[in-house]
Amino acid sequence: MTTPEGWRQFKLDDVVSFAVPADASSQDIQPIDSIFGILRGEGYEVIYDYGRFGEDLAALGDQPGYTRRSREVDGQAGEEVTFRGDGNPWDVVRILRVEHDRNRLTIRVSCVDDETCRLADGLFDSVRFTPSS
Repeated sequence: MTTPEGWRQFKLDDVVSFAVPADASSQDIQPIDSIFGILRGEGYEVIYDYGRFGEDLAALGDQPGYTRRSREVDGQAGEEVTFRGDGNPWDVVRILRVEHDRNRLTIRVSCVDDETCRLADGLFDSVRFTPSS
């Protein structure tokens, strides 16, 4: 998978990387027990978390329009859920989760509409884990 045109690579320490749109800007967040952060761009927000825990996707099953499917991530089995947001400000939420070593990568992409949230495909497809030494 190549990085979508105009996007840049975003690295989480030396563990994992993924591509983000050029306008994605980091927000100042103090992580507690994981690699955690927020990126924001025009019409979307990306929240990433790499650590022992992460968001419980099963707890989201009662959200409107909830769907769940398997998704391969860098040769590993992952899981993606999608649901409708409350429109304040996000109408669409897509979340990817994949187990890696003893940790869990969770990436939540929230968007103002379905068209904007298509960027989640490029982002999720670009995830690469650095081999353990």
